[in-house]
Amino acid sequence: MSQSGDKVNRLNVWFPLQIIPSMTLYSFQTHSVFGFEWETTPVLYSFGINRHVSPWYSFIVEPTARFSGSVELTVAGQVFTSKPGRSYFGSTVQVMGFIPVFELGEQLTLNVGAGKFRTGGLSLYYTAAGVSSVFGMVHLNVKHAANPETWMGSLEVRIF
Repeated sequence: MSQSGDKVNRLNVWFPLQIIPSMTLYSFQTHSVFGFEWETTPVLYSFGINRHVSPWYSFIVEPTARFSGSVELTVAGQVFTSKPGRSYFGSTVQVMGFIPVFELGEQLTLNVGAGKFRTGGLSLYYTAAGVSSVFGMVHLNVKHAANPETWMGSLEVRIF
């Protein structure tokens, strides 16, 4: 099969999976809000992938490139069940690093990063930490912003 055919098949699998949101819980000083998050990776650099394969990825990222060791830029949009600020909608931009810990990252990867969260008049800078497992497809991350004190947790299932 031609290489362009491979890209079309990957897009046919990737695009429908982007409709499935990740679950997120944001806990502010006064209240907590539950929401759904859709994220995409405009650029990822994998430092753990085979040197004969390009380390650069855009949007469609194979799990192996992520869990074997990488740094990625992620952009996400959120919809909340109640308003965390003046809106039901939010967005984040973050840089996240994935460091393989066990079985070259297939079973356990450490996630560390930083980013910015925005929603209706509220803008927070945060640090993030978490773990990934199941071949880099299940992520549990906790994010913390100091001013105002905010904790954010997310359970993500990412196929690509």
